[in-house]
Amino acid sequence: MDRILGVLTLKAPVYKQIAEDTSATMTAGIIVVVMAILGGILGALMVGLVGSSLPPEQLAQAGSPVKIAISTIINTIIGWLIGSAVFAFIANAFGGKTNTGEMLRVFGFTQIFQILNIIPCLGSIAALILSVIGAIIGIREAAEFSTGKAVLTGVGGLIVLFIVNMVISLILSPILG
Repeated sequence: MDRILGVLTLKAPVYKQIAEDTSATMTAGIIVVVMAILGGILGALMVGLVGSSLPPEQLAQAGSPVKIAISTIINTIIGWLIGSAVFAFIANAFGGKTNTGEMLRVFGFTQIFQILNIIPCLGSIAALILSVIGAIIGIREAAEFSTGKAVLTGVGGLIVLFIVNMVISLILSPILG
């Protein structure tokens, strides 16, 4: 609980401890799964609430609440795994001293900010801002380099992940319809 509070209060030494503690990987994974389930439930609730006001073709395109919940959970977990590897690779390209395990741990713990999504509108904005700040601190502490390099790693990682996501979407869209 102390580590979660340290992450929530953006204490850099806590991020460093998490990155270096290999026994924290399971806890990070649990946080990711719990936040993914929460995100899936919130997404399903939103479709359930606004679904009746959507035209049938838009509702069909959005999918059922159950489908949205399941896809949110799966996408969150896969994104955490792939994203951690990409950010570790890019951090090392910028001279950092990290690995995928360290990134899995710091990014897993920063998922705790997603709890703010339960607050309508402003919660999502706060979750996004705090997640970005936490990610930059986590990258900096895990890679043991400057904040500037952490920001560059973050931007580079997002660009790579965007391209990977687009390629996967292009490949899967004809298959999945």
